[in-house]
Amino acid sequence: MKTNRIVYVDVIKVFLTCLVVAHHAGQAYGPTGGVWVVSDAAKTDWLEQFFFINASYMMGLYFFISGYFMVFSLNRKTNAQFVKDRFVRLGIPLLIFTFFIFLPFNYLSTKGDTSVVSFFIDTYFNKPPIATGHLWFVASLLVYSFIYLLAFRTKTGVHETTAQKPFKTYYLFVYIILLTIISAFVRLKYPIDVWRTWLIPVEVAHIPQYLSLFLIGALFNRFQWLDTFKLSTGLVFFVLAVIGYLLNEILPDAIENYWLTESFVESILCVGISMTLLTFFRYYGNRTNAFISSLSDNAYGIYLFHLLIVIALQKVLLDWNLDANIKFMIVSVSSILLSLGLSVLLRKSNWVRKVL
Repeated sequence: MKTNRIVYVDVIKVFLTCLVVAHHAGQAYGPTGGVWVVSDAAKTDWLEQFFFINASYMMGLYFFISGYFMVFSLNRKTNAQFVKDRFVRLGIPLLIFTFFIFLPFNYLSTKGDTSVVSFFIDTYFNKPPIATGHLWFVASLLVYSFIYLLAFRTKTGVHETTAQKPFKTYYLFVYIILLTIISAFVRLKYPIDVWRTWLIPVEVAHIPQYLSLFLIGALFNRFQWLDTFKLSTGLVFFVLAVIGYLLNEILPDAIENYWLTESFVESILCVGISMTLLTFFRYYGNRTNAFISSLSDNAYGIYLFHLLIVIALQKVLLDWNLDANIKFMIVSVSSILLSLGLSVLLRKSNWVRKVL
């Protein structure tokens, strides 16, 4: 709702949404570690670092912001109303995309001779990223919301924001250490890009980051911590993020391949970049305009629709004799604008607006 809008957080949400589109746009032109349906002969090496930095914090910060704003929804709804809202906003798109978009697309692409039901069961449990595509985020958000509700629900169903308690910067360093250790142990069995279906498709290696940041986002709302950071704090964490990136670049292989190192570097980058964005945007990005407001209003729609548009544009450009960087820019910008236009058009329907 408009009353719960925080301008600079809206701007960060727009930034992250556009970054997600660009991340997927680059998959055809760089070394992707996951599954992608389009591979262009035109390649550019710098996208490897782009993917690495994005993966360290992008979706984690998205979960943080989602957890933060979820508390506003809880404050004005009963538990039953909140559950209904989650199923409408998250469950309906998840079901539509899974069964009416990704299932027929994947089934027709494989040209298999099995039944559609057998194909779906196989992909959902054995190839989870294919079954739900980028809506793994929506599925995780749905489950995380219910985890929070079960763990922190009240008898009245009202979740009031508590009086402000002072935030200590050392909390973040403690979090880095804990996240490093837990993630490292998880990745001994489930490395990055290994997916499993545990009720929903999940990349297990990132569950500690995603779930913890979602819950921490809710905690930041309840204790009113978001606006307590000074610009100097942002500078400290910017330096920390740079150190984390340099560590990844200059460490000897013997140290870089040590089981704790990957999680440690990623945790530093996650907290460092997230805190940098939250602080710097508060001081220098706390303003908007009509275009940014439109992007913010349609951020969810852009996230839902962009993947199919990205893939279509990548296929269109396959035979074009263009540099990979130019193709990347064309697909990124065009996909953002086309997804925005589609979302604006669909949200003219009052029913669709209840979902998007």
